[in-house]
Amino acid sequence: MHAKRFLPPLLLALGGLVSTVGAVETEQTVQHRLEVETEGGRVKVRLLVENHGETTIYVPREVAAGDELTGPRFDVREVRAGKAGQPLAYTGMMVKRAPLTAADWQAVAPHSMHMNTIDITPTYAFRKGKGSYEIRYDGPWLPDTAQLDAIRQSPAAPLRFSFTGR
Repeated sequence: MHAKRFLPPLLLALGGLVSTVGAVETEQTVQHRLEVETEGGRVKVRLLVENHGETTIYVPREVAAGDELTGPRFDVREVRAGKAGQPLAYTGMMVKRAPLTAADWQAVAPHSMHMNTIDITPTYAFRKGKGSYEIRYDGPWLPDTAQLDAIRQSPAAPLRFSFTGR
């Protein structure tokens, strides 16, 4: 008798849980990952975008296919005493531009990975001598270039690296 009374509310609660999990899984179809190479006096950031979904997604062409930045696209901070401090100054080129158009987005096909490497050495104020740094990327992407205001984010995990500036 008690089971009949509690079963409907339990099923409703579980249904809500399943739909919440489904929403989280949908957002996890796009993953951004960073790798950093610091050989030869350079800081090269490799951005990997994985599309595990069933439809094409779009990522900013500047970081997906470009070889230089036109603004502070990454959050780079010096690490001291184990904690990331204030952001490094962005010292690279700044381009004032109109809002992004569909042409400013790079397609990433379903069930594929896209990769690009950008040298950020001249665009951030790395200090002279050996330093520890942390880099972050918000991971903006679009599900459809017909809706340019529907930007979603899938942030890359913060990554720490060492670099000796000249």
